[in-house]
Formats: sequence, C-alpha cells, structure tokens
Amino acid sequence: MKSVRRSQLCKASLVPLSVGLLIVLLNLGVQSTERDVSPAVLAKIIKYFVDKVQPKTKDQRDAQYAIAISVPRAQCTDGHADIQKVFSNKDARHVKDELSKGQKCLLCTDSRNVIAARPNRTTKEHSEHVLLYPLGGSPMDKLLEQADQNSCVAFYSYNSPCVKTCIKGEDNILNGLSNWINTRKEGMNALVFEEIWHKDRKKDLPAEFLKINEVVPLYRCKRTSNGMECRKCVENNNMDTFCLPE
Repeated sequence: MKSVRRSQLCKASLVPLSVGLLIVLLNLGVQSTERDVSPAVLAKIIKYFVDKVQPKTKDQRDAQYAIAISVPRAQCTDGHADIQKVFSNKDARHVKDELSKGQKCLLCTDSRNVIAARPNRTTKEHSEHVLLYPLGGSPMDKLLEQADQNSCVAFYSYNSPCVKTCIKGEDNILNGLSNWINTRKEGMNALVFEEIWHKDRKKDLPAEFLKINEVVPLYRCKRTSNGMECRKCVENNNMDTFCLPE
C-alpha cells in the first residue's frame, strides 16, 4: 500500500510542475513574439521612407542616410496601422529638406519622434555613427528619452553598415547599438537596411551581420516587382540569403 501511495503522490506532484513549466515556456515564447517587428508592417514604414524622405545625390541617385523613429508598438505589428498618423507627410517633407541641405534632424518634427542624418563629409563620419554617438548624448539617446518600453524603435540605413568602419573599425557602431538596446531591453527594436554597401559584396557578410544581430534584430527591406519586401535576417543563428548579395 505504501508503494502505491508513493506512486500516486509522485504523479500528483508532477502534474502541477509540468503545467507550471509549460506556462513559463509559453510566456517566454509570447514575450519573444511580442518583441518581434512584423516584416510586412515594417515594409510599409520603409516604403514610406523611400517615397517621402529618401535624399538624392546631385545626379538624382538615392543617397546614403540613416533615420530612426519611435512609434507606438502597433505601428510595427498591425497591418492596418497608418504611419502618417505618427509621421505626417509634412514632417517627412521637413526631414527630407533638412537632409538635402546637409543638416541632421534631431527631433526636428512636430511629433518629435524622428532623428536622421547623412554622412559627415568633413569628418568622414558615417550616418549611422552620427546618430548613435557620443554615447549618453547622441541623437539616439535623445530619441530614446521620448520613447518608452511599449514603443517600437526602428533604425533604418539605406546601405548596410560597412564592415571596415561600422563593424570592425575603431569608429564601429556596435557600442552605440548596445547602448540603444540596453536602454530598451524589453522594447521592440529593429535595425533595417536596404542596399548592400558596394565595397562589402565580396566580404564574409554572414559572420559580420551575425555580430550586429547579436545586439539588435537585423532586417533587410528590398524593392521588388511586387513592392517593398522585408525579412528578418537571422533565425536560430542562420542567415537568410535574402540579406546577402545576390
């Protein structure tokens, strides 16, 4: 009888433990999903940047620039969300005008939820670096002061962060990215690029992009015949070829 009772007690104690463990695992999965940007919704945001903000070179080609925006989380997850409600055509036009004059935008819109910059031709500082430094007093720090953990912060660079300067050089952006994420550990964040920096096409980009993705989720958005398409670059430490040179 004692052995039967022991067996019954063991089974009884295992049930709540298993259920509890399952609940914890499910919660972890939900938290992870809740922090993921929807690629389809992200595509709408980046398409808006392309149409309304993208600066041009003197010969009317797309110019390198970087822009970061803080928006309510639904703007990065809800397919019915309208980016113009939080970043109007008027604001977008103003940001483009500032970039076209060689100026940077430091919360320069009525909504005060956008920062943007082009490379500094004088100092040769890349646009991503301009927004992320100096640590503690950067345009990104100013933007994050306006954001909370329930917002979505998307950082877009027209070209991918270059290997030589942005990832491996003394002026790399990794510490700047870490500073961003450490401020918003539970927030929804995305680093997005469109084109592969032409000098990096023959380099080991998977290894370099993995370094970035270890800090902040990395996405690529590309213009296709069907419109703008975005994908998350890394899943389970595997690089999606969509994010690599063709």
